[in-house]
Amino acid sequence: MTSRPYVPGIDGMRALAVLGVVAYHVRASVLPGGWTGVDLFFVISGYVIARSLSGYPGSPRALITAFYARRIRRLYPALVLMLLVVSIATVLLVPAAWLSQTIARTGRAAFFGLSNFVLAGSDPYFSPRAEFNPFTHTWSLGVEEQFYLLFPVMLLPWILPGRAAARAWLPLLAVASAVYGMYETAHAPARAFYLLPS
Repeated sequence: MTSRPYVPGIDGMRALAVLGVVAYHVRASVLPGGWTGVDLFFVISGYVIARSLSGYPGSPRALITAFYARRIRRLYPALVLMLLVVSIATVLLVPAAWLSQTIARTGRAAFFGLSNFVLAGSDPYFSPRAEFNPFTHTWSLGVEEQFYLLFPVMLLPWILPGRAAARAWLPLLAVASAVYGMYETAHAPARAFYLLPS
């Protein structure tokens, strides 16, 4: 990764996103659209990742390997700790009659960055059952991990010299994703909410 100058505005946007999400979860009526802070996090992540990957001096393989290694070092220690704490707290504090297979599957899938797939096949995000699932919040991390997996490969034509012809497919992919997102929103809202393409 290349070292870029610090941009204080990014931390300011992150703070606004955190405040929005926290306010929404504490009392939705205070900031009904606060959940859009998650969308802002996604935009910030895309910008930061593209910025760190652009101008990388090494080979494409070194670029992708270094990127994935850095993401794993940054994400997985906190993820594993959170999954352990939430799992133990759930076993100790939640009556067995309230637990479901969806909760267990969501927790296991979260370890692999796939909890959003489990949730997309179950209840909508704003349903009471999804609210009760202690791992529902991991859906956004799943989307982000999947983005981290795909984005460096998709960005290669843009950052490598001599790839002008290949650059046209990324805007086409963005348009296709937007169209697919609109289709899914109309026909399968849970999938549109939880999954990466939209």
